[in-house]
Amino acid sequence: MEKFRAYADSHTGINLFVPAFVNQKLSPLILLLHIILGSILLLVRIPILMILFLLLKILNTLKIDSLNQLIGKLMLVTCGFFSIENQIPIQDKGGQLILSNHSSPIDWIFFLAQSSPNFATFVESGDQIRYQILSLNQVIKNIFQINIAQTGTGLELNDIIFQNKPTLLFFEGCQTNQLGVLSPPIQMIAELQKLAQSINIYVLTYSDRSIFTPINTTRNGFWHFLLMLTNIWNNLRVVSQEFETSKDYLKLITNFYECEGLKIIKQKYTVQTDFLAYYWRTSKGNYIKQD
Repeated sequence: MEKFRAYADSHTGINLFVPAFVNQKLSPLILLLHIILGSILLLVRIPILMILFLLLKILNTLKIDSLNQLIGKLMLVTCGFFSIENQIPIQDKGGQLILSNHSSPIDWIFFLAQSSPNFATFVESGDQIRYQILSLNQVIKNIFQINIAQTGTGLELNDIIFQNKPTLLFFEGCQTNQLGVLSPPIQMIAELQKLAQSINIYVLTYSDRSIFTPINTTRNGFWHFLLMLTNIWNNLRVVSQEFETSKDYLKLITNFYECEGLKIIKQKYTVQTDFLAYYWRTSKGNYIKQD
């Protein structure tokens, strides 16, 4: 939309922060059926998810994380993700850096079900990019947030990589709408070059483009999560590959995502904060239409 042009990529016109769903009205009958069935599903799913989240917190408080993957898989099934296309498990070993795009709260649960990695995020430290490994409580909180950047001093990239478990970093720094992918921070790429570190790249895509989509860029996190739970089933497609050391990590990441139809957009994740403030000041819920 014209009023959001200032937050779009200047070269392509793509805006990664506007809502991902189309401005398409459902027929009254379909909407009524969805409301009836969705209400029943919510009554079943919400208590199960609450129990699973509570169990996850209790076990991790007791330093028992061996059941994290099982709990994550049960969460995915409860949320309606019965089958995930091209699912490739992560090797459960330390010293691995996993990079992934980020467009849905389900992304966190998917990786929890894969290998229960260390989750890390960006830390705004002046003009420098630093990183922080998140506690389980922070991970659960971030499931329902759009912008995941933290504040504080943070750690160097090598300090978050060389842990006893794989380390997952959503390199976009926020949730985007899958019209493309935010470019990884230049500083992160330079650090990867210096470390000559092998990386695992994941591409997570959701086919649903309804108002009940798993993708969220502007909604309240809890409300969005509830709407997603009203779907009988949800779809997630995962493509991943492990790469050894590379001479050009940015080109590697760019090529991998663009082969999956997601163009790299050269914007910083911090643009999203300004966009959200502007969006909620000016928008009345009139969403863009996608072709």
